[in-house]
Amino acid sequence: MDRYAVIDVVTLLVVMVVIWDGAEEWDPEEGFIAVKSDVAQIGYSYVDGEFTAPPPPEIEPLSPDEILATNTATRDYLLGQATLAIAPLQDAVDLDEATATETALLKKWKQYRVAVNRIDLALLAPDWPVSP
Repeated sequence: MDRYAVIDVVTLLVVMVVIWDGAEEWDPEEGFIAVKSDVAQIGYSYVDGEFTAPPPPEIEPLSPDEILATNTATRDYLLGQATLAIAPLQDAVDLDEATATETALLKKWKQYRVAVNRIDLALLAPDWPVSP
């Protein structure tokens, strides 16, 4: 079985990739050609017998306000998760019912919550701490 790129003869773009076993006669529709290729993918261009990948899309950089909003939302979510984990552990400590493991885990969660709260929210890609 062979792999073929189906190319629009007007735009010279690959519009489809097909596997053909050669057992039956096959021709692409009018306005298209098929070229055997192991590398071509949909969206590639075909010029002078060469396939070329499309350029990567241009990504608009985030504004400082967008960065701050995204990081604030992430921080608030992580702090909420930490608070949910801390509450029952703190209850066990307050009631003198905590095991040594629970007490140690409570400390780790509180350290995590402090670390999350100290993240510079203006950074494009802050290094968020990993939860315990």
